[in-house]
Amino acid sequence: MLAGKNNEEKIWNYLKDAGLNDFGTAGLMGNLYAESGLIPNNVENLYEKRLGVTDASYTAAVDSGKYQFFATDKAGYGLAQWTYCSRKAELLDYAQCCRKSIGDLEMQLDFLMKELREGYKAVLAVLKKAASVRQASDAVLLKYEQPKDQSASVQTKRASYGQTYFNKYATKTTNDTQG
Repeated sequence: MLAGKNNEEKIWNYLKDAGLNDFGTAGLMGNLYAESGLIPNNVENLYEKRLGVTDASYTAAVDSGKYQFFATDKAGYGLAQWTYCSRKAELLDYAQCCRKSIGDLEMQLDFLMKELREGYKAVLAVLKKAASVRQASDAVLLKYEQPKDQSASVQTKRASYGQTYFNKYATKTTNDTQG
């Protein structure tokens, strides 16, 4: 069971328990916020309109098996806005194996950590030992999320989201070398 009173706290606590340091946790969360607003059943807005669905109706249709095109529809989905067909197929398989909804927060966090451990080891290493929110955020943006726009302004914005989480949740024992 996830500890916390909202998605933000639950995600912070989960990632910290998974071994990420404060900078890594904040950097990853800033990227997840940019992708989904930390909403695990979030369907990419463009595709909500295109497919005529809401986050809830899409999730229910995938969970029930009524919607068969989850892996191939190119719609970003979930915390990390998984889009690429093989990654979405793996997310769906993982959810089904766990007997969870594809929109389940804890299942998605488990899947995200599985992806990092198995396919993104260098990113995970940065998230465990990052020396700044920006370092962690850039590793996630450039090597894990890999959106089309990876510009300097996007890097700055995502790091600023991460800094907000750092400022809110980081332990007072963390060396915050800013300023």
